[in-house]
Amino acid sequence: MDDVRVELGDRSYSIAVGSGNLATSLDAALGALSPTSVHVVTHPMLWRRYRGSLGSCAACAEPILIPSGERHKTLRTVASVLGALAERKADRRCVVVALGGGVVGDMAGFAAACYLRGVRFVQVPTTLLAQVDASVGGKTGVDLPQGKNLVGSFHQPSAVVIDTQTLATLPTRCMRSGIAEILKHGIIADAAYFEFVAARGRRAWRPLPDWLEPTVAQSCRMKAHVVSQDEREGGLRAVLNFGHTVGHAIETLTGYRRLSHGEAVAVGMVTAALVGESVCGSSGVLVERIIAGVSAYGLPWSLPQCCGDDEIVRVAMHDKKTSGGVLRMALAPCLGRAIIAPVDAPVLLDALRRHRSLGSSEVGHG
Repeated sequence: MDDVRVELGDRSYSIAVGSGNLATSLDAALGALSPTSVHVVTHPMLWRRYRGSLGSCAACAEPILIPSGERHKTLRTVASVLGALAERKADRRCVVVALGGGVVGDMAGFAAACYLRGVRFVQVPTTLLAQVDASVGGKTGVDLPQGKNLVGSFHQPSAVVIDTQTLATLPTRCMRSGIAEILKHGIIADAAYFEFVAARGRRAWRPLPDWLEPTVAQSCRMKAHVVSQDEREGGLRAVLNFGHTVGHAIETLTGYRRLSHGEAVAVGMVTAALVGESVCGSSGVLVERIIAGVSAYGLPWSLPQCCGDDEIVRVAMHDKKTSGGVLRMALAPCLGRAIIAPVDAPVLLDALRRHRSLGSSEVGHG
């Protein structure tokens, strides 16, 4: 098992990455916190699957069940979690456990940040995307009709427990979604890491490949390094948003139904690379490598026809990363390095039009 530390002073915590370690690692995390009560936020299918595998500390916990899916990532759902905590008279020494993917983690974490002005929570991510991205760093929140993650809080977990065996039952499409974020880590920070992961595309996920667990740990380590230097995205941490500006706009415009988050990010990374050609002199080779990398896993890379370029620009310019009317995007001058730079609407529109001209890709749902 690998132990990754997120160093944030008195808010520091460990990420336990292993295989078959769910019960023991969760027991250790909750035992160290000595909670007065434990409240597992999850959706019904996951509760049925894991309720007997959560260890002694969570075995008697009453679940707070919420609906699954990004379209339920709303203030209304969070209000239901807060209401359940209040009805149970949970006090400030309780612990909320987020069991599920990124949507569950974001909402449970946001509820924990709001309840009694902040209670402790533990992330137990069960999807690849959540394990390598959403569960690490303390970003919590919900979507509004106007855009993704527009309401939220930075609220660091007390611990993160990652058991890669939870990935064994995931559909291939869900696994691919997580791979998009792993490839992103390589694009912004480590070219060799990107090439290593890209070279392993088009291989079966059953059984889980032996390179997956150390890769999850490495992606957590890379994100932890960035978060430890910039907890609240005042500068460096914004590079983790590579591909997310256009990706979030596509998700918003399609009502979170057409593409998964990872698929939307894969598309957005191609646009970001094209913006980089205009803004910071990125080589056209970067676009080629990104397309090759995401295609190796059956991820889409072309812009959906149902989203107009002007619409994407309109939504992107209202993204939370816009300040004073100026959109600041994560760009990659070359594979393995990222910067943050201001991007005008005409530059983004031109990149989208050039993106359209590259051709088309299909989403692999296998």
